[in-house]
Amino acid sequence: MPSVKAIKQRRNVVSNMKQAMKAMNLVATAKLRKAREHMMSISAFLESTDNIMLDAAKSSATIDSIYVKKTEQAHKTTGYIVLTSDRGKCGSYNINVCKAVIDHVSSNGKNALLFLVGSRGMEFFATQSMNIHKSLDSMSEIPTYEEAETIGNHVLEDYHKEIDELFIVYTQYHTVLNLEPVIKPIFPLNLRIENESEYLEPLEMEYDPDVNNFLDYMAPMYLNTHIYGSMLEASLCEQAARMVATDIATNNAQELIENLTLQFNRQRQGIITQEITEIVSGASALT
Repeated sequence: MPSVKAIKQRRNVVSNMKQAMKAMNLVATAKLRKAREHMMSISAFLESTDNIMLDAAKSSATIDSIYVKKTEQAHKTTGYIVLTSDRGKCGSYNINVCKAVIDHVSSNGKNALLFLVGSRGMEFFATQSMNIHKSLDSMSEIPTYEEAETIGNHVLEDYHKEIDELFIVYTQYHTVLNLEPVIKPIFPLNLRIENESEYLEPLEMEYDPDVNNFLDYMAPMYLNTHIYGSMLEASLCEQAARMVATDIATNNAQELIENLTLQFNRQRQGIITQEITEIVSGASALT
C-alpha cells in the first residue's frame, strides 16, 4: 500500500494535470467559436461555386473534359487529400480520418496517392504500406485561402499527369459531440453528378467562349475553394474534439483526486489510530 507521502505527491500531480486540461479546454472553446465564424463566412461562397461548376459539368459539350470524366485506365489511380491536425489532445479525431482512408482504399482496390496535410497524418501513414505521394504544409489553426491554393496547385498538377479520381478526406461538423470523417469526391465531376442530392437546381448560364474553357478556368478555383472549406471545417472539428477530450480529462482528473483524497484520509486515519493504540498500550504497561 502506498505511503501517505506518495499519495499526496500523486494527488498534487493529478491536480496540476487537471488545471492544465481545464486551461486547454477554455482555449479550445474560444478557438471553436472563432473557427465556427470562419466556417460560416465561406459556406455561401462554397455552395455557389459548387453549384456553378456542377451545372456546367452537366452539359453534353463537356463529356470529353478531364474535369468531368477522365479516360478509363487499366489500373486506376486515386488521389486523396488527407487533412489531419498537428497537435494531439483531441481524442480519436486524427485516427478516425486515417482509418477512413484505409477503408476506402481497401474497398476500392485502386492505386492510392496520398497528399498529407498535418503532421499526425504523416506520422500515422509512415507506419502503413501506402504511397505517401506528398507531405504538404501543416494546417494553421485558422487556415487561409492562400494555404489552400498552395495545396491545390500541387494536387492539380498531379491530377493532370497521373490521377484518375481525386477525393478530399476530412472531418465534417454536425455537433460538438457528432464529428464524422468524410471522403468527398472532387474530380472528375461525374462522381458528384451521379449523386443527384449533391447539387442544386439547374442554372440559366451562358458561357463565353464555351463551357469547356469555362471549366478549365474554374477548375483551380473550385478545387482550392473545396480545400479551403474542408480545412476550415477540419479546424472547427479539431477544436470541438479537443474541447470534448480535455473536458473528459478534467472530469477524470477530478474523480481521481477525490479517490486519492479518500485514500489519503484513510491512510492518515489508520496511522493516527495506530499511534493512539501504541500510546494507550504504553500507558497501560506503565501502570
